[in-house]
Amino acid sequence: MEQIATIDGLPGMLKRLSRLPKTAQAEIRQAAQAIADDEASRIRAAGEASSKQSSVVAQFIKSRRDRVPAISAGGSRKTGLPSGATAGQIFFGAEFGGQGRPTTQQFRPNTGTTGYFFYPTLRADSERMIQRWLGVVNAIEREWTGG
Repeated sequence: MEQIATIDGLPGMLKRLSRLPKTAQAEIRQAAQAIADDEASRIRAAGEASSKQSSVVAQFIKSRRDRVPAISAGGSRKTGLPSGATAGQIFFGAEFGGQGRPTTQQFRPNTGTTGYFFYPTLRADSERMIQRWLGVVNAIEREWTGG
């Protein structure tokens, strides 16, 4: 899977943040989840508008609580479809397509790693998300370290 964005110095920044008091770390996790909530909503909307399969898995796209904005998609939960397929099985076909094997003919043509809704939305929004997250982290770090 391709890397969507990079932040120079992220490992060092995360190490510094881990030295902050637990309250400050909780503030960072809360802010990161709020950013991820916003993006998960945008991705769900893109999925609902993309295709029947993507609209099925859109409900399984959610934010996760972490120090950085994190979003999960798919998973092992059943989708409720007659096939008994899990959200993860449908997600990959809905996002990247199929038609390379007899078992993937129900999906749109394969896009390689480009994707149809999840990754294009994430790529388009990554710079905005990074800037928002860095702003929050820098403010919290200044507040708690007096710098």
